[in-house]
Amino acid sequence: MSLAVLDAGPIPHEQLERFDDPDIETGLEQSGNRSEDATYRLIEIDVADLEDTHNFPFDCRPTHTIERLRAGERLPPIVVVQTDPRHGLGIIDGLNRAYAHWLEGRTRIRAYELLRGQR
Repeated sequence: MSLAVLDAGPIPHEQLERFDDPDIETGLEQSGNRSEDATYRLIEIDVADLEDTHNFPFDCRPTHTIERLRAGERLPPIVVVQTDPRHGLGIIDGLNRAYAHWLEGRTRIRAYELLRGQR
């Protein structure tokens, strides 16, 4: 896995830069984590190191997100958690952003990696 640490943190959950869907908390809960305790570090990783890329391509195309990427907009980082090191990082929030990067051939993406908050 090719990983660069941009901010070692700990970054509190309340300080995350958000996209237009503010419901990261649901993703945390579904992955067995608590937003109240969550801290992160900011990293940059290869899109191919995300578990979800094994299921790309999908039928849908996140056109709004792709348009924003093409316009040069810097999108908020996705949120990931280390699951099984053999399979990469799991996406808690930001599947459309990751998919848009993949569709556009962008090899790197910024991500908040969950450090603490697991139950």
